[in-house]
Amino acid sequence: MKKFRVEIDGEEFMVKIEELKAEAEVEEKQEAKKSKTEKEPVKLEKKTVSKSETKTTKEKIDPADLGQEHIVAPMPGSILEIKVSEGDTVNQGDILVVLEAMKMENEITATQAGTVEEIKVQVGDSVDANQILVLVK
Repeated sequence: MKKFRVEIDGEEFMVKIEELKAEAEVEEKQEAKKSKTEKEPVKLEKKTVSKSETKTTKEKIDPADLGQEHIVAPMPGSILEIKVSEGDTVNQGDILVVLEAMKMENEITATQAGTVEEIKVQVGDSVDANQILVLVK
């Protein structure tokens, strides 16, 4: 009997395959298995996981709900640099975060003057479009 690993729809299963040589031999083996303590067959259940369940919790906001205090990523990318710290005072237009997207560096600026309340990302993080990066109040 040989063991194989089989992938079906992204799920892996271990299967044992027996090479059949002659019908009489197969029948003998089947009868021998029946005589052993019969167990109920194991049922495999397939669990479907949506993409939203597999991602880490990244706080995103609907563009319609944007307040001026939410500084969000305009596009998916990677955080290269954070130019402010929590508690810093910033003016409108000050650079808060440098986001790399499509091999270009994009400077994300403050939309209003205020104080940096919270930085929700770290250097190296991958972000999605409309994901909150910084809160300025």
